[in-house]
Amino acid sequence: MKISMWITIIAFLCASACSGPRSPESVAEAGTSESAKHDSEFLQGTWRIESSFWNGVEDSEIAKSVKILFQGDKFIVVDRDGNRQEERIKLSWSKAGGGQANPGIYSLEGDTFKWCSAGGGNKARPTSFASNPGSKQSLMILRREKN
Repeated sequence: MKISMWITIIAFLCASACSGPRSPESVAEAGTSESAKHDSEFLQGTWRIESSFWNGVEDSEIAKSVKILFQGDKFIVVDRDGNRQEERIKLSWSKAGGGQANPGIYSLEGDTFKWCSAGGGNKARPTSFASNPGSKQSLMILRREKN
């Protein structure tokens, strides 16, 4: 798969997956814009993809060569050749979602950022961090780069 396609896929996943509650367990607790603001601030910096799955199949190694930068409300994907694609990201606590975003969940713990989102026509919010065959779900695990 070409790098430019990965940039598009990753940008789409980030924009869509971060539209839901932090984790399946926190749905009842979710609801404050302060929590979303805190998470958005914590995401700032450079991240690398540790693992990535779509519909139960692990993505190629090329995905792991991409850097993801969170700068303010910008989500920047940089491939190994330095090509950049910018998108905007907004963390939202809506259970219903909205716009063109696909429902998703995320977990932000220390230097590990996990997200799982629906895709490919699937509009059901994931209930766990998994991408099983036939699920039409994406699962990505990112690690913050140390300076």
